Amino acid sequence: MLPHPQDERTRRAMLLLFYAQSGVSLVAAALLVLLHVGTQIDRVALPALLTWGAAFAALIVLRMLWKRQVAQLPEAADPAPWERRAELGALLTGGLWALALVMAFDARQGATQMYAGMLACVTCVASINVMAPQPRAFVMLLGPVAVALIALFLSLGSWGGAYNALLVLSAVALAMALTLRHTRLLRESHALRFEREALLAQAQAAREAQTRFLAAASHDLRQPVHALGLLAAQAAHELQGRRAAQTAEQLQAMAQALDGLVENLLDVSRLDSGALQPQCRSLPLQPLFERLSTEYAVLAEAKGLQWRLRPTPLWVRSDAQQLERLLRNLLSNALTHTLHGGVLLAARRRGGRVQIAVWDTGPGIAPEHHERIFQEFVQLANPGRDRRRGHGLGLAIVARLARLLDHPVDLRSRLGHGSCFAVSLPEDEPRLLTEPRTVPQGQPLQGRCVALVEDDEAVREATVTLLRTWGCEVWAEAAVAPLLARLRAAGARPQRLISDWRLAEGDGLSAIEALREAFGDRLPALLISGETLPMSAKALRALRVQPARKPLPAAALRAWLSAPSEPPSEAH
Repeated sequence: MLPHPQDERTRRAMLLLFYAQSGVSLVAAALLVLLHVGTQIDRVALPALLTWGAAFAALIVLRMLWKRQVAQLPEAADPAPWERRAELGALLTGGLWALALVMAFDARQGATQMYAGMLACVTCVASINVMAPQPRAFVMLLGPVAVALIALFLSLGSWGGAYNALLVLSAVALAMALTLRHTRLLRESHALRFEREALLAQAQAAREAQTRFLAAASHDLRQPVHALGLLAAQAAHELQGRRAAQTAEQLQAMAQALDGLVENLLDVSRLDSGALQPQCRSLPLQPLFERLSTEYAVLAEAKGLQWRLRPTPLWVRSDAQQLERLLRNLLSNALTHTLHGGVLLAARRRGGRVQIAVWDTGPGIAPEHHERIFQEFVQLANPGRDRRRGHGLGLAIVARLARLLDHPVDLRSRLGHGSCFAVSLPEDEPRLLTEPRTVPQGQPLQGRCVALVEDDEAVREATVTLLRTWGCEVWAEAAVAPLLARLRAAGARPQRLISDWRLAEGDGLSAIEALREAFGDRLPALLISGETLPMSAKALRALRVQPARKPLPAAALRAWLSAPSEPPSEAH
């Protein structure tokens, strides 16, 4: 007989399984008791038969009560007492069935001998599956029944009786072997389940650690790139008209290239870690196409290429941000590798879905490279790793986004003629679009008062220097408390609020709320972050906070500063 499992979780799981399955066996036992009383009512003394039936009914009720109590056991409860109850209940059950065999068995009638054998078979062999989680309990059930039946057959004093006793003994051995085998399988399955749960927990912990790492890495990598971009913009402004201005422009280009590489690497990591979860909704394609066309038509013209956009009334169901990122990577890839001709962006219905296609007249891709180009850092026509031709991550990001969104990407290409990347999306019903709000024209920055909360000294100094170059009056500190003290002491009232998200004390949103409480809740605020914010851009705009990602281009910062604002309300 197997000892109890050493692993406490497996031991508890086997105990719970035994009691959970015992409900079916107890109902079957109750029916069998009624049938036995009905068949023996004319053969056995009625008082003895009713006493036996009442004892069995009381035992069934008791075991049902134990079943309900075990189902409510706390996690840390000791299973040993309930294992002993299971064995006691099985022993009493086996004893009562053994007594039933003795009452039904008649040495003069072969029919009663056959009935006793069948009753023992039904009560014991049919309990193998139910009692396998507790093999000791099965022994307690089987023992009294087997001993009583063997003794009854041997009491006949004939070879037939001895033969039947031997058959009973063989059946007992077979039943025990089947039970122990079933017990081992159950224990192994529970051990595998707990091992799988442990592996899943480790994987979840690893994903959470990777997510935390990505948040920290995103912030720490973008901080110096953000400062570099601001310093390069300041240098370009100060050196305007001089020979060194070209060097400043090259510095800006290097900062943009570094930003692109950091962004792509973080995108790959976020997609691989499962940190990004799509938020799919109904989307019209035409506004997205127009937004992309505004940007990529200029890039195509700069390369002497034709840009073509085919208007579409189609709507799809997708994640707006991730779909735009996917298409941007495809368009950037097409413009990078196309030297003559042009690029086309179009959409059409096909096979009950919408297919967005990006066509180019580039060199084409050989069939043997169709899968390879979606791997990281693969650039077929850039063996020298010229950074002006990208980093080899765009299509790798496309492949990951396609899997994330369940938007398959198909590639058709002919060497020397060009390529077509087609993204397949589910179609959605058109809806009514609201008119876009007109963006107001900018205003000069001379004398504009700006409050800045930034705990990174290099970024803070670079931002202050650039803003002062534009004519702004800047008040900057690493935390909101000293900034408020300086502003109040000088009697200054800021017209714009800028804060980093990750601060040594609190977060940027809390800093903006504190400044607004002091100087007016209508003050325009810019929240800059080098990581994924816990709130959506829509939720932040509802709080009248403009989110921005590091590194923030100087032109974008100036455009936000120069936009007119609502008159500030009175300070609290």
